[in-house]
Amino acid sequence: MKRRDAGVAATKTRLSKSKFVDGVICPRRLYFQIHSPQLAAAGDEATQAMFDQGAEIGILATRAFPGGVRVEEGYEDIPGALERTSGLVKDGAVPAVFEAAFEYDGVLVFVDVLERCSKGRWRLVEVKSSTSVKDHHRPDVAIQKYVLDGCGVPLAAASLMHVNGEYVYDGVRYDPRRLFSIEDLTPEVRKLARDIPGTLAGQRRMLARKAPPDVAPDSQCLEPFLCPFYAVCNEEKPADWVGHIPHLGRRKLDALERKGIRSIPDLPAGFPLSARQARAVAAVKKRKPVFDKGLKRALAELTYPLYFMDFETCSAALPPFAGMKPYQHLPFQWSVHVRRSPKAALEHHDFLAPPHGDPRKDFLEALLDVLGRGASSKGSIVVYNASFETARLKDLARWVPGYKGVVERITARLWDLLKVMREHVYHPGFQGSFSLKAVLPALVPGMGYDGMAIAEGGQASLEYLNIVSGRYSPSKTGRVVRALREYCKKDTLALDKLLRVLEERAAV
Repeated sequence: MKRRDAGVAATKTRLSKSKFVDGVICPRRLYFQIHSPQLAAAGDEATQAMFDQGAEIGILATRAFPGGVRVEEGYEDIPGALERTSGLVKDGAVPAVFEAAFEYDGVLVFVDVLERCSKGRWRLVEVKSSTSVKDHHRPDVAIQKYVLDGCGVPLAAASLMHVNGEYVYDGVRYDPRRLFSIEDLTPEVRKLARDIPGTLAGQRRMLARKAPPDVAPDSQCLEPFLCPFYAVCNEEKPADWVGHIPHLGRRKLDALERKGIRSIPDLPAGFPLSARQARAVAAVKKRKPVFDKGLKRALAELTYPLYFMDFETCSAALPPFAGMKPYQHLPFQWSVHVRRSPKAALEHHDFLAPPHGDPRKDFLEALLDVLGRGASSKGSIVVYNASFETARLKDLARWVPGYKGVVERITARLWDLLKVMREHVYHPGFQGSFSLKAVLPALVPGMGYDGMAIAEGGQASLEYLNIVSGRYSPSKTGRVVRALREYCKKDTLALDKLLRVLEERAAV
């Protein structure tokens, strides 16, 4: 359905709901979307996976509205979509319309679900794959309400349908009425919709200019998702930038930059710093790593044999196996290097779940074969971020009956190298980050992830899901399996190398 406002020029740039929301989040982003889309970073596999998941969730959500009819024309045939929507709205036998197309005031929207209510009114339902209503969802729903109001569609409610994070899959069939929650946003979006004419006018004035607006880089560059034009607006920072001080905070950073203080060596005397921040500042000023005196005491907690352990997991809106909730991590791979004595050669063990079937029990059984399952099993298990491995092990104990006791014994042996790094070590090369990808090349020169076929955890997760879905040929599947094993192996080898660096420094 389409209605043109009398004051709208026929040549006006058509805006979609997503572009309108982009403009609300950051006017500069909208300007580039319209005038310089070629500056956007190329979409990666993670972005495509996010879109694919959203589409899958959207299709499943329609099952909660039996008898509904989808408008198939879409963006490829906008006039056809508008006409088809008009016909379905007029057909009283149609209880709901999916991807209903409306245009008003130069804004085109496709409504995920338009549900017919009593007395000729409708409920607008926007579907999201998140587990709650986010701030950027409200203008998304508000612009749709504005357009439908302009098209003369009487709305009983404007709602958002999101995944219910507490839904537990029975392993048989997804129940859309339990999998999703619907929240009524009518009062909120009614208020927002009143401001939309002014917001649209401001966006169009901005788009008519010859240059993009000046918008300082801030949280909008990263939230609610990474801006595709991030590199256009954010220059690479020097190694001594004050923003690399760990956990400095936006307020303190802004205050320093307003005073023209951008370099750590220029920090004023007496500037308040935590112990961790003071260590980082000292390392940057000295241009060398700092290891504090507490490191030796922390290392004394280790007991042999040492097990260096890392998990890889994947998560999805639709839980794959019985007992799981949306977005719960499914462990599918582990690597363990074992150092049985200070001078012993490393042993390597690993597990990668096959592409079919529930891997949870096999994952745990294979791991216990290496770590030991009895009360007499000993040796520190070195991990990087113990809270992650602890949570995954506890999940496994809940899902797989009979393992609670042994999992508790394993988690009691975890020793967190990340915690030790944060509390006792800083290298200028960290540049404010204690991630393994930042710490490893700084403390172990020449050892990093560059050039690896799989170089980070998100990529590992996506590649495993590609194998599970049967997307790859047998030959490519073989290559990806080898790459997954090499990547996870690199993580646990890195833990051993990093610990050796710390041991050498503590011995000085």
